[in-house]
Amino acid sequence: MINLQSIEQKLLLLALLFVIGGSIVANLFAWDVKWQIPLIYAVLYVLLSVVVEVRDRQAPTASTHYRTSDEFFLSFARLVRTAERHVYTSYVRNTPPPSFQSPAAQQYFRAATDWTRRNPGASFHRIIGVPAQEPGKSTMRLWLREHYEEMHGLANYHARVVTTNSGVDAVNMAIIDDTAVLLLLTADGSFMSGHSLETAEAVNSFRDYYRSWWASAEPLESYAQRTDLMAPDH
Repeated sequence: MINLQSIEQKLLLLALLFVIGGSIVANLFAWDVKWQIPLIYAVLYVLLSVVVEVRDRQAPTASTHYRTSDEFFLSFARLVRTAERHVYTSYVRNTPPPSFQSPAAQQYFRAATDWTRRNPGASFHRIIGVPAQEPGKSTMRLWLREHYEEMHGLANYHARVVTTNSGVDAVNMAIIDDTAVLLLLTADGSFMSGHSLETAEAVNSFRDYYRSWWASAEPLESYAQRTDLMAPDH
């Protein structure tokens, strides 16, 4: 089979040699400028071909490691602003969101709320974990009550609750359209590691897993009614 790419590379090499030789001859014999114009165009073509080839060979980074929680939260805030259709997130931990007090963490939660309000035609899904017992149950329920009041009435915001019995935080995730999956690992309320995967295979796999998780969770409205979440003494 004929390798067209190899033939093109050889032609580019010959063209480059021709351009170099032509420019030398043009200078030696003081050719008129109009005869040098074809050489100039040839140079531009060779340079453009090289640039295109370099660009095509630069594969995009498929994954990113975040060294700090701030790096992770700022990356999420940036990515969620670019979302057009849907965002899937989870917050299944033994400590409520206020346990992260940095400005970047606050921007993380604010970006999610702002995006939901600005994009009524899109959808935001969140799975929230509530510990089955203390420590953690009462503080998470207190935050969840405030969160329910804040997001209540937003038709495109969908939240479900899972009851957790483990002392270990889940691997939490955020899926942005078909663009990226962000993974957050924490322990004892502290940041451990963050990663983003930006391949179609990763997005599809984690989205399928998320949908299974979502199907087993309880709608926030049902949980609130069943457990008297909004009652003052709960």
